[in-house]
Amino acid sequence: MEKKSQDQTQLQKFVRVCQYGVIGSLEKFFSWYGCLVATHPIAAILVCISVTIAGGLGLLRFYEEGDAASMVIPRHSVFRKNIDWLDENFPREIRVHSVVYTADNVLTPGVIQTIYNQRKKLEELTNGEKTFQDFCIQVPVLKLPAGGLTACKRGKAGQTTISWDGWEEDDWVPFWEAGQNNTKINQKDAKVNKNDTNVNENETKIEQNETKDDHTETQERKKREVDEERSEGIFAPLLKLSDFLLSDPADINIDMLEGFSDQFYPDLYCGCVEATETTCFEQNIIELWGDQGSYNEVSDRKIASLTEATILDTINNKNISQIFMKDFNFKELLGDVKYNDKGEIIGARAVEMKFFTTVNVTDVKIHGTATRGEKIDVESYQFEGLMVSLLQERSWFPSGVSSFVNIQRQFFDSFVGQTFKDADKLVGGYILVFIYVNLMLSKLNCVEQRFCLSVVGILSVAMGMILGYGICSMFGLFYSAAHTVIPFLLLGIGIDNIFVITQTFNTIESSSTPATLAVRFGQTMKHAGVAVSVTTFTDVIAFFVGANTLLPGLQSFCVYAAVAIFCIYALQVTHFVAWFSLDQRRQSAKRDGCICCFTHKNFKSFEFSNRSFLNKLFAYIGVLLTKRLVQCVVMLMTAVFLVFGMWGTLSLTQEYLPEWLLPPESEVAKWFEMKNTHYPFGGEPGFIMIKQIDIAKEFDKFDEMVEKLRSPEQRWNINKVQPWHPGFRDYVNKFKNTNDSFEVLISNETYFRDKLTQFLFSPKGAIFQPNFFFSEPIKCGEPAPDVLLQAIPYSHKRFNSSTVWIPAMREVQRIVEETPFSNYSFPIALTYINWETDAIVGVELLRNVGIALICIFFTTLITLGSWRGSIFVMM
Repeated sequence: MEKKSQDQTQLQKFVRVCQYGVIGSLEKFFSWYGCLVATHPIAAILVCISVTIAGGLGLLRFYEEGDAASMVIPRHSVFRKNIDWLDENFPREIRVHSVVYTADNVLTPGVIQTIYNQRKKLEELTNGEKTFQDFCIQVPVLKLPAGGLTACKRGKAGQTTISWDGWEEDDWVPFWEAGQNNTKINQKDAKVNKNDTNVNENETKIEQNETKDDHTETQERKKREVDEERSEGIFAPLLKLSDFLLSDPADINIDMLEGFSDQFYPDLYCGCVEATETTCFEQNIIELWGDQGSYNEVSDRKIASLTEATILDTINNKNISQIFMKDFNFKELLGDVKYNDKGEIIGARAVEMKFFTTVNVTDVKIHGTATRGEKIDVESYQFEGLMVSLLQERSWFPSGVSSFVNIQRQFFDSFVGQTFKDADKLVGGYILVFIYVNLMLSKLNCVEQRFCLSVVGILSVAMGMILGYGICSMFGLFYSAAHTVIPFLLLGIGIDNIFVITQTFNTIESSSTPATLAVRFGQTMKHAGVAVSVTTFTDVIAFFVGANTLLPGLQSFCVYAAVAIFCIYALQVTHFVAWFSLDQRRQSAKRDGCICCFTHKNFKSFEFSNRSFLNKLFAYIGVLLTKRLVQCVVMLMTAVFLVFGMWGTLSLTQEYLPEWLLPPESEVAKWFEMKNTHYPFGGEPGFIMIKQIDIAKEFDKFDEMVEKLRSPEQRWNINKVQPWHPGFRDYVNKFKNTNDSFEVLISNETYFRDKLTQFLFSPKGAIFQPNFFFSEPIKCGEPAPDVLLQAIPYSHKRFNSSTVWIPAMREVQRIVEETPFSNYSFPIALTYINWETDAIVGVELLRNVGIALICIFFTTLITLGSWRGSIFVMM
């Protein structure tokens, strides 16, 4: 026990030595520095102004960061490297836009007509000579080209194709008209068709009687020739095509079209693909009333004649897009859906319209991006601005109908410009603080009131902020929406230092013997300088510990705050003290506090102006704290607060969503609110990116990965997976001409490349074409180029907490990593930016809090020299 006591005594002596060394050195420095500044105040002021201007020049490099990934994902993390690699090699060309319409019931003629009219206006929107059609993503419509099969003529140099010369355009009609016109066959073709109904009945009878023998012989010969050519030869495709064209329109479906893609590939089918009409890809409820791939006079009449009953019947029973001529579940676009007892939809409070535009990546590479934070060319950026203006014009909407617009550029536009978004609140805060400072520093008379000094105190904070921001910008640190809280933080910390300095001066003035002004300021700074130094150093240390984070945005925030706090501290012990000494000279000369040139010769301080109500209040509180009962109550409250504080800290959940940084009044913030309110069921989509591999040799690995994602163990996690390879396998097996297995067939590289192209241009396979990135553009009828990157879409289920979505993301990453592809593969999703942030914060939170507390503890221990005092400070 004696040894332990002796060790503690030696440790305490060491702490005391450190305290006396640090505090003594600071006291000596500030005693000299206070004297120096008070002796040469003008020089000190000029130096401070010059340093502020010089440091402020760093603001020329000031920039705001609008890219969410750059703000929250560490630069050297695997996830960030994957994002940067994609942006560098396969930049995102697709821009997703959304409008959510709300009403008491959106399935009414008024709402549908409103959406239709706004969609038509979007079609008419122009930017220079370009229209919406030039910017949107064009996809083919599943129908034969206008003009029939004569529009499908296709040929290449050196390639033999079927000649269509001699066939009239009316000979071939779109399949939806075939049922009405299958008897209108040209007379010259009737030589091969004995059932021609367009020949006059009387003439036919005469002709048959006169040439009966010749005709019978001719028909028999024609039949033999046709039968011989049915299985092979030039007429084979024509006979198969006639079966297709003469089918009833109601019988034609995607399976028949798929057969068409095999039987007439490549020449006729690829010709049809190239000649097929295209339209802007969208997901919009008004597609249900389109007309053959477009919105025209027919669709105008359909929309105008809608009733609520027909709308409900269509949405419940006829989910077929009349724009893309295929099935689509339009119920997914509805929010807050109401059902009857039969499970039929009878109403909904929200409906979403989605549409997609493209980015001119080549222009971005040559001229750079039009805005910071995302890669977009100038024309697309301008057109999106026009779309925002158009879609936000709601003055003509019927009563009760609202819309919430999210054009993709709005998200980043809302981030950018946040630097001064709270400027009015900041100015108001500074005015309130100025009034408070003036009341605290001044006495209620003309000479001892410190109006100008209060202005200088606020100015010192502003100068420190400019200097700190300039230094950080000079070194390339970015500014973000989260940084807008820093000016308010600096205001509170900076004003506190002013009070310490002025109160110390007033205390010394009333308790010490008279001395020269410079000496009095030396004594003031001997005490006040040490106090503000200790508080400043603890603040700076705490923020620099926070800068140890992996999150770039938080790191930048902490460095900005730490540097600005130190700059304000340096200016206040110099700039403010210099002005303070000048103001004290003014008071000694009895000059007016506002009109400094006016002297009050017979001035006497009023007695009531020397009273301090705060001093009396805290004196009374000090007496109370000496009583045992009050001490027990205070200790008990401290213990209770400590327990609840620790419990709350351990119960923290780390969640980050970029929309939290959006101004609440912004359009896109309201859109997020409506989506979360009306569409709480939607899961987060993503893609599994697989770099260049030998697909044919590693085909089984796709099955392995997809099976794991679809396994029962992942039911809590994965909503759906949409791989391309099962459809490709089915397509090859369905139309193969041999008994060889699928694996044997695709082992032939030429066969595999030909079939991959054919599949990706087929009706069922075309949907996967955007998920492939080839070494050169893929062309119908030609072998597929090398696949440099492929994407497999998937989606998570809806999660409500980071305690669920972080493990969900890690599970997908684990499955992809464990799949033994020969090249690198990784999952990517926009929401993973948020989830990765939550994962980092979850690890760093307690660690950084602990490090900060330890640093503050030792800082206060060295400056206070007391273990108990340091512990009380931490508590």
